[in-house]
Amino acid sequence: MPSWTSAPLAMLVLAAIAAPAVADDCVEPAVARSTGGRPCGDLSASMGRAELWRAPGFTDLRVSVLRIGFYDNDAARRATSFELGSWEAIGDDDGLQAPAELGARMALHLVALRRQVDRDAWGAYVAADLLSHWYGGLRAVTPRLGARLGQMDGAALVVEARLAGAFAVGDYDRWSLTRDLDVGARAFASVSRRWRLEARGRYRDLTASDGYHLRDVTGAIGLGVEASPPGPRSLPRDDRWRVVTLFVGVAARRASELTPDAPAARARAATRADAPWQVLLWLDLDTTIDSDRRVW
Repeated sequence: MPSWTSAPLAMLVLAAIAAPAVADDCVEPAVARSTGGRPCGDLSASMGRAELWRAPGFTDLRVSVLRIGFYDNDAARRATSFELGSWEAIGDDDGLQAPAELGARMALHLVALRRQVDRDAWGAYVAADLLSHWYGGLRAVTPRLGARLGQMDGAALVVEARLAGAFAVGDYDRWSLTRDLDVGARAFASVSRRWRLEARGRYRDLTASDGYHLRDVTGAIGLGVEASPPGPRSLPRDDRWRVVTLFVGVAARRASELTPDAPAARARAATRADAPWQVLLWLDLDTTIDSDRRVW
């Protein structure tokens, strides 16, 4: 595929959404808390996030490190986020490949930039991982997309997609919008300030450089809980900072898996339509610090 046609369409969207916004009046955070209004200079930060999918004989771990978001002083609540890196590895009871190994059963992404619009009732973002090691192959500028419908403090649906096959620089013979795809969705409803019911799903299709191919779908239901300090008594209860969120769910996973050294009979069995479901545990720990509870 010619390189001049291979840059993902998401990069054009990035340029459009990053266009200068029309500014409006904002007030200091203390004034906004006491009398209302939109605060100036909102900031969100996360030291990291970890997700674990675990069952006997199967382990999937995804970790992201250091994300900082800066909100613009505009009515559209645009924001720019920076993420230092993320890593995911798939393994069994023998363990996972470390980031330094750069093996065919792991993905490593360095320096992600994200631009988002974050209204109360909806939100959307485009992002790009500037440099990626995707299950054995190097790629540059791989896009991510996300959309939210609903309020983070009430009920909402969030859909996020990583389009690792739609890279701007890499082996263009492997360029694709439908392969190397990772789509996640979560729907939740808050039952109190700290607790919410959640349903989650994930679809993934990846091909490693050594011929390993995995296609799986996972669904889960569980509880999300928020841990936050009491905060100054001068602040309204709903305006105190969130510090840590944890999701714990029971999940079912169905996978078709083809390894390059598998016998033909076993490979056919692994991709049958009646492949069994697997029950596993889904954990998600996020250390986001967010004063207005709209980061997602």
